Amino acid sequence: MNIILKDIKLFGYHGVHPLENSCGTDFIINIVVGMDTKQPIKTLTDTIDYAAVYSLMKLVFSTTEQLLEVVAEKIFIAIAENFPLAAEIEISILKSNPPMEGFMGQVGVHLKKRTNEI
Repeated sequence: MNIILKDIKLFGYHGVHPLENSCGTDFIINIVVGMDTKQPIKTLTDTIDYAAVYSLMKLVFSTTEQLLEVVAEKIFIAIAENFPLAAEIEISILKSNPPMEGFMGQVGVHLKKRTNEI
């Protein structure tokens, strides 16, 4: 079973260029949290609350980092440490409007690993 948070739009100040840190830009975040559960899910306590995952991710994302790799890793660790049912976590962070002359599109990172890899 997976919990999915898709196409979350947040504004942030992540990047190595000073302009990114002062002006910021838009980001798109996707998170998939996989659970190795053999029991039926009948109540919220049997699963992972995606609203709680969202709140935790927003808190971690609010701290500016130069590299998106660092942001993804910190989100991974926060989810793994706070949700014992999480067995595998997949995170993608895309930056809109990167400071690259003539570039139109998005750039980003994708992390996928098991929580026992902390």
